[in-house]
Amino acid sequence: MGAWAVIRRRTRIIWRLAMAFTGLLGGMWLGDQLVPRHKVSLGDERPAISRLAEPPGAPQTVLLLGLDQPKVSPPPAKGEVQLMLLARVHPEDGIELLQIPTELKVLLPGQQLKPLSDLYGIGGVALTSDVVAQLLGGDGDPIRPDRYLLVSLGGLEQAIDTMGGVPVLLREPIRYQDKTGGLSINLQPGQQWLNGEQTNQILRYRGEETDGRRRLRQEQMLMPLANRLADPTVVPALPDLLQQLSKSSNTNLSQGELLSLLSAGLQDPGRMRISRLPLQLEDEQPRLDHAEAAIVLQDWQQERSPSSDDTLVSVMGSDPGATARAVTQLQRGGQPVQEALQPLEAAIAATVIRYGNNRDEALEVRKLLGLGEVEQGPTPPGSGVVVLLGQDWTAAMP
Repeated sequence: MGAWAVIRRRTRIIWRLAMAFTGLLGGMWLGDQLVPRHKVSLGDERPAISRLAEPPGAPQTVLLLGLDQPKVSPPPAKGEVQLMLLARVHPEDGIELLQIPTELKVLLPGQQLKPLSDLYGIGGVALTSDVVAQLLGGDGDPIRPDRYLLVSLGGLEQAIDTMGGVPVLLREPIRYQDKTGGLSINLQPGQQWLNGEQTNQILRYRGEETDGRRRLRQEQMLMPLANRLADPTVVPALPDLLQQLSKSSNTNLSQGELLSLLSAGLQDPGRMRISRLPLQLEDEQPRLDHAEAAIVLQDWQQERSPSSDDTLVSVMGSDPGATARAVTQLQRGGQPVQEALQPLEAAIAATVIRYGNNRDEALEVRKLLGLGEVEQGPTPPGSGVVVLLGQDWTAAMP
């Protein structure tokens, strides 16, 4: 090969590299015009999660549905919804949650009583959202959630594995074997790091127990999941995590909107408040308790942003007498205290004192009661601490 041929060949290579580099820069410029990057100041001291995206302009309510299937299929579909929450995210920080019991039976056209868990398989998200809107409206007009997010628990399992698992303190062993349902659980008590499959087991497991006990376990998982998502080591991976989750979910939220809601709702996980639609038995069927639901929904419709200054202590138990004694003892100790609107859905062995942000107040409550295991978690509206009375309190009462 002659000298001129070598020069021409090298010139062509340099020219092609220059064109490729120019195209890359042009593509980056065009991408910035179409999807502006969220600029972060080096002096910005906000939590990492809040720097991920701008918060929404107004409170947003999202219907969260957990489907017990590996993936989401359009109706008519197999499986049932085993997790149903209404989440209201406040732009200025904080999140309100309303638990909607999936075993609650509603009357569908044609005089059919069906549990909420079956509605997705019958009519998809549209039917589920319509019924929830009717429940939220009470005797008035339906109140429809702004958005919805349906996630298969199989997809959630993969997402938890992707972010490296979730640290959880289990207070009792969970052992269960269901060969027909393909569910095998053997979890020991204590502090541990759960992978996706183990987290899924806790969210799904009911066995021979009640739906209420399963809801208590699901509630216990909310704070560990929120703290994990807000972890600075996980936050940079959230856009890719949501992209992965989109393959096993169904939502009318864009990825940008999801990031915005996570940014606002999880910048201080301690500002998480939770309530529940109440049930009562009618002809041995779980139906909505309209009298108590009116009180719960009236509070929900106030759209009150959770505050770190909430100091009220709520006491929740399964025995009215034991609950009243705990309230009296805390009042004598000078605590601002009230009996929670609703009792515990299931008896628990050990008393748990759950706090949002004020751990010192929770420790003072434990000192006054003389027992209790302290943990961070969601609390009732307006309360900074909630006491979940266990059987140990009943045994210790004078």
